[in-house]
Amino acid sequence: MGRKKTLAQASSGWDVINVSFIETKGNYYTPNLSMDLSAVYPGTEAQQIAAFKADIQTLQAQGKKIVISCGGQNGVVHMDNAAQRDTFLNGVKNIINEYGFDGFDVDFEGSSIAVMSTDKIGNLTSQQSINLEYLLRNLKTTYGSDFIISAAPEYCYVQNGAISTGNGGAFLPVLNATRDILTYIHPQYYNGFNGDFAWLQPSANAGAPFAQVYSAEGYTRLSEMLITGFVTMDKGTFTGLRPDQVAFGVPSTTGAGNGAQSVSVYASALNSLLAKYPTYRGIMTWSIGWDEANGNNFVNTIAPIIKAANDAAQPSPDAKAPTISSQPTDKTVKIGGTADLAVVSSVSKGTLSYQWYKASSKVNTGGTAISGATSATYNTPTNTEGTNYYYCIVTNTDSSATGIKTATTSNAVSVVVSATSSAATPTITSQPTDKTTTLGGVAALSIGANVSQGTLSYQWYKASSKVNTGGTAISGATSASYNAPTSVVGTNYYYCIVTNTDSSATGTSTVTSNAVAVTVSSLPAGDTWKSDTIYVAGDTAVYQGKTYKAKWWTQGDVPGAAEWGPWELVI
Repeated sequence: MGRKKTLAQASSGWDVINVSFIETKGNYYTPNLSMDLSAVYPGTEAQQIAAFKADIQTLQAQGKKIVISCGGQNGVVHMDNAAQRDTFLNGVKNIINEYGFDGFDVDFEGSSIAVMSTDKIGNLTSQQSINLEYLLRNLKTTYGSDFIISAAPEYCYVQNGAISTGNGGAFLPVLNATRDILTYIHPQYYNGFNGDFAWLQPSANAGAPFAQVYSAEGYTRLSEMLITGFVTMDKGTFTGLRPDQVAFGVPSTTGAGNGAQSVSVYASALNSLLAKYPTYRGIMTWSIGWDEANGNNFVNTIAPIIKAANDAAQPSPDAKAPTISSQPTDKTVKIGGTADLAVVSSVSKGTLSYQWYKASSKVNTGGTAISGATSATYNTPTNTEGTNYYYCIVTNTDSSATGIKTATTSNAVSVVVSATSSAATPTITSQPTDKTTTLGGVAALSIGANVSQGTLSYQWYKASSKVNTGGTAISGATSASYNAPTSVVGTNYYYCIVTNTDSSATGTSTVTSNAVAVTVSSLPAGDTWKSDTIYVAGDTAVYQGKTYKAKWWTQGDVPGAAEWGPWELVI
């Protein structure tokens, strides 16, 4: 890869530089950034880190963005509950704060994303996806609208959902859920199977079939799928992203990754996309070191194309309109209770301000501004019985805008205050489903639920039959997911009771899920593969009478399930 250089010695043609990777310690949810800087920075470890931080500040002063990536082949991340999520989130924030990074890039691979394969577009059910969305929104809120939220999934986890199920398209549901805060996605078109999209389903709405991913046509067509949207095999319909939210990732030169093409091929695809979509985001490559060893051929070719496109763009004189990602909701409370209203909004450039209004009906115009109610939240008065209506106007003030300032009005909501009120009944949005596995396998049950106001709690029960009453509460099974035991052959039945506790209401309210069966069977004779066992490169396992060898770290990936997966057939 040529002579190693410091961060600040990278070519000036790069706009965003990703530092990688945040990985995790043995528990898979405690983040860790471990870097060997001794090859490029002199002195003690403390002096090397100080020099690295100084380089980050130098590049930022030049207008560059330095983003921290998380995951990669070895960076397994599992957030199975809120406690693990918070440990991971707080650790990530500590790393961002220490180094002053400008963004967070999601590069989940292997088992980190395999646990998200059951999610649907518009309905996140896995704890991994639910917690990942929470994490990304928290980072955006904490660090502001200019903080970069990006993702670099392998394309098999994105567009491949148009032709395959399971892990194919597994990143699409969380991508859809975070589209309002996403800066850009740059899928990896390398290090994987050169998928043949000749089998593209006509219902995918992705144009005529095409054969090669690693080609100008492949990079162009795969980008257009993300812009125009497409229908998946089992995840639902993915609505297109804005062109400025889409880029493509390729190896800079031969040796940097499978499927490397001539830089002229990348330039051809980029020019085609910019001609059709002038705000198309650009191109990502991995890594800078390989390009430097090749005389910076990649960056010297691509940077002028991006610069010309940016120079041609004519910025609007007006401030950008804010986007409301979460509307306030109706509230019903008893006298003296709490009825907090909140609006969540963002804008790509500028400063947001808020003003809440009281209206005479559920129509969000013509109201009266409420003195002092100038934050994103408003605690409405509840000392008098009756119904009142409120809405919020979010205004963007952009000091660089020469035209009009812009405002976005929220939905109007009602706040009903009564002498007494009952806790709202939870709604089950996703029922648990029957599971079939082998001895020692994984039988993960989960339930999705929400409520208009209050706090939800969960209790799983074991029943004697598929009737969801009269069961026995399972000790410790008090989250939205439950891993049923699989150590004994046979069939057991489970259900979950979801309880809403609302401190501002009288009593609690519950709803009971469907009962489901978990069937555990014996392992096939001679089979050794187990879904809960961790395998590393070189390990072998027998599955359905065939012997497989692991190509890299894997857990829970079924041998032979996909050509681009972690297993290689030996016998």
